Amino acid sequence: MNETVNRKWRYEVATRDEYVKKMKAQLDEWNVEIDKLEVALSKAGDKTRKDLQPYMTKARDAREIFVAKLSEIKNSSEASWDTSKAEVEHVWKTFKQSVKYFKSQL
Repeated sequence: MNETVNRKWRYEVATRDEYVKKMKAQLDEWNVEIDKLEVALSKAGDKTRKDLQPYMTKARDAREIFVAKLSEIKNSSEASWDTSKAEVEHVWKTFKQSVKYFKSQL
């Protein structure tokens, strides 16, 4: 690699590593939020539990997709990590919307 490409590669890796670190912190936040929602759901009435269970499942599924996409980013090439990053951010946005709706229904 020439020096310019080498510097860019090191910058991209640092940026990617920082991004992964940030996303892991959001995953920790996500896990706490899901735990809170599960407690709230367990205290809800039968009808509310039945109505909201699909949203809890959706949140858990989104978390699993998030973890998989984060793993892809860690192992992605320079060319493909932007796409993976966009996918992770889309999953994060979907999760936040689900949580917001879920909370509004409790």
